[in-house]
Amino acid sequence: MRVGFVGLGAMGLPMTRNLLEKGHTVAVASRSRAPVDAAVGLGAVDAGDAAGVAAMSQVTVLCVPNSPDVVTVIDAMLPVLAPGKVIVDCSTIAPAVEREQHDRVGATGAGYLEAPVSGGTIGAERGTLTLMVGGAQVTLDVARPALQAFAGLIVYVGGPGMGQVVKLCNNLIYAAQMLATAEATTMAAKAGIDLRTLHQVLTASTADCTAVRTRIPFEGVLPESPASSGWKPGFMTDLMAKDLDLALEHAAIAEVPLLSTALVRQVLTIAQSEGFGREDFSAIGKVLRSLAGV
Repeated sequence: MRVGFVGLGAMGLPMTRNLLEKGHTVAVASRSRAPVDAAVGLGAVDAGDAAGVAAMSQVTVLCVPNSPDVVTVIDAMLPVLAPGKVIVDCSTIAPAVEREQHDRVGATGAGYLEAPVSGGTIGAERGTLTLMVGGAQVTLDVARPALQAFAGLIVYVGGPGMGQVVKLCNNLIYAAQMLATAEATTMAAKAGIDLRTLHQVLTASTADCTAVRTRIPFEGVLPESPASSGWKPGFMTDLMAKDLDLALEHAAIAEVPLLSTALVRQVLTIAQSEGFGREDFSAIGKVLRSLAGV
């Protein structure tokens, strides 16, 4: 299949590599030159810009940071869209903005899906991402061969905007997990408890969760955790903060109180002010450790 990819960041470049390895022809564009060169080195074609990518492709995937970025990319693509083409947005953006893009692209006769992802950079590298797909089922059927190249699980969740709502639900839970994990491990460390022992107990108890399993925010406890790797981001603090802002905005419109989400967002703000914005979001553990004197 002729596939396009716009946005070759920490997620997009490995997703592109998986597309190439599965035998797809891939045209690419990105804001920075280096990842484009890297993708071309893997066998992709430099299409120049977003419009060039869409013109060359049956299915075009975009993975960019925020709502305005998606709108800008769609603006560029609209003149070359037509029936037979499909756009798949793997970004995490505001549900209301995403619904607008469904309408704009649909007016050209092209198909549109939102497919925000979960699994982080490791999932992107391994091709095991979970996709939460919103849009028309028939459009997913067309795009599925491309999406399967980088997804371990593709779940159709409903119509326009629903994929983004599900993604925000996922991320607000993950953020709350991380704050609780940071609090618990800091309390244990201050009491003198060995954190490897704590980890053994937690992963076999009711506290078990993804944050406990992968993101203990102390160096050397988990060899592959961000804390043991210089806080290298699997999911940046700035991006988690952005996603919680989106969740809070959507919840305000829907009149749903997000009490724990609002608290975690405040801690993320402190982490950003401390210069941890481009580190993994588990760096909120450093905030807790500092406040506790650990």
